[in-house]
Amino acid sequence: MKNKFLFPLNIQMFADDDPGTDQTNIDDQGKEGEEGGEPNNQPKTFTQEELDKIVQGRIAKERKSWEKQLEDQKTEAQKLETMSDKEKKKYQEEKRIKELDDREAAITRRELTAQAKVQLADKGIPTELAEILNLTDAESCKKSIETVEKAFQTAVEKAVEEKIKGNAPMKKAKDKTLTDEELVYQKMMGK
Repeated sequence: MKNKFLFPLNIQMFADDDPGTDQTNIDDQGKEGEEGGEPNNQPKTFTQEELDKIVQGRIAKERKSWEKQLEDQKTEAQKLETMSDKEKKKYQEEKRIKELDDREAAITRRELTAQAKVQLADKGIPTELAEILNLTDAESCKKSIETVEKAFQTAVEKAVEEKIKGNAPMKKAKDKTLTDEELVYQKMMGK
């Protein structure tokens, strides 16, 4: 009866945005389809009970998030009720300024990231290193790029020196010249 409700399921669709949080629903499912420790390329199938458990876990997580957001809105509404009109205007203005500052910082970060990737590519440095740069403002970004460039060049030079160094040189052959008879003799003896 259980096999009647098996569904192939792409569990990536249910993956959390934040790694390391509440993965127990997926991890507790077991290893169906694997025999003898060999990986199986067939999609994993779930019973209706397993699917319900995964969906209920996700719904509970979303409900908790929504309830927290609702509670924050209620708290803010209660705060606004106790304020005078002048305080409300001041509070709303501060909130608007904070939101604008946050947006401006996000835009600046995106622009600096794009510029940093171009600069790194021009210098022959992998653009993935843009993620470790200080992108708060243009000056700090420039200093970060210079630091990364120096470190990258040092690492490349060290790696090249290691490759060039290689193994110890081979010993020179003796200057002794063998006659034809000696070569034939050595060949016969297996030397």
